[in-house]
Amino acid sequence: MYKKIFILFLGVVLLLTACGNNLSMEPTKNKEETIDITKISNEALINQQPSNNAKDLLSKHAEITTVKAVNTDDTMLIAIEIEHMKRFELAKIQKQYQKEMKNEFKDLEIELSTDKKIIIELDKLEKQILDGEISNKKLKKSLKQIVTLSKEQT
Repeated sequence: MYKKIFILFLGVVLLLTACGNNLSMEPTKNKEETIDITKISNEALINQQPSNNAKDLLSKHAEITTVKAVNTDDTMLIAIEIEHMKRFELAKIQKQYQKEMKNEFKDLEIELSTDKKIIIELDKLEKQILDGEISNKKLKKSLKQIVTLSKEQT
């Protein structure tokens, strides 16, 4: 009788330890390794240095996981992705970073979005700029369309 109880107890202990949530077994990730940033070369036809600067500034914040930004001569559109647990404070975070970017880039009209569809559109636009597939005129038109899309209510 005691042998059965001992075996059952041992089985339960083994099961609980094997299924435990031990975070020390997971590899640690550095903040720099997890944030998604694509820097656009200055040799591109359209100067993207302000966008690269904005990406650097925003990537220093712990709750931001992805930063995409594209600019023209007068407008910059920035899209950020916030880590999942901070999404409850999304409006406050968006307003805070919008204000920070407006203070940093006073000569540009800044639009900041946390919408996933804007992140996807800016990623496509960044790739076109990197590949040299887009002219300045087409960039302005595309950026205007994405800004309009970002202001839509879903």
